[in-house]
Amino acid sequence: MEFYAVKALAAMLKPPGLFAVLMLATALTARRRPRLARGLGLGSAALILALSCGPVSDVLLDSLSRYPPVDARQLRDVQAIVILGSGTQRDLADYGGATVSPLALERLRYGARLARDSNLPVLVTDGAVTGRRPGAQFMAEALRDWGVRARWIEGRALTTYDNAGYARDMLAPEGIDRIALVSHAWHLPRAVAVFERAGFTVVPAPTLVPARRQQAALDWLPDAAALERSVLALHERAGIAWYRLRYGAGR
Repeated sequence: MEFYAVKALAAMLKPPGLFAVLMLATALTARRRPRLARGLGLGSAALILALSCGPVSDVLLDSLSRYPPVDARQLRDVQAIVILGSGTQRDLADYGGATVSPLALERLRYGARLARDSNLPVLVTDGAVTGRRPGAQFMAEALRDWGVRARWIEGRALTTYDNAGYARDMLAPEGIDRIALVSHAWHLPRAVAVFERAGFTVVPAPTLVPARRQQAALDWLPDAAALERSVLALHERAGIAWYRLRYGAGR
């Protein structure tokens, strides 16, 4: 129940739910408080434009990235690679029904490269709501396209906190507590914190680590892809705040 309540609240605190709330507030105050309504309307428009600009979204997302790319020396004492999922795409005819999400695919590609270079065993972790096939199974299928077999497939986790706990349940009996953790650079600060809290020694292995940005004038035009990056950043910051409050984890 908590999972669904948190998801619903988060949906209203970030775009597009946030924009819907602001527009509804504008409509409800238009007759009795027209000045407030105008302010809400102008503020909503300004917020949409700002979050849709590439330089703004880059700053929001890049500010979350803390770890540099992992190198081979850091993997020498690692016992396993853990790749975090990020949901699935469903109702697809060309993939027999479903496959991993674009975000999960980016993590898997990098994790597969690390696995091939290091010969370390791999755990994939991603669950699904009741009645659906776990995302971890699709992750394992995608890894095979790069010639990598997942030794452990964890399909119960619905949150990053779950990822850490269930991964610990699977790896601890085999004496594995030193892992390379693969996720996006903007997600790893929160993920590393909860995995360390679960008892792991973690080598962060971020993918899509931002480099120095080269901005052009056209980047300031509103763009759906930029808005999507802003939403990711807002979601992650909300997740960090919630994990600090709920679990005492996240940095």
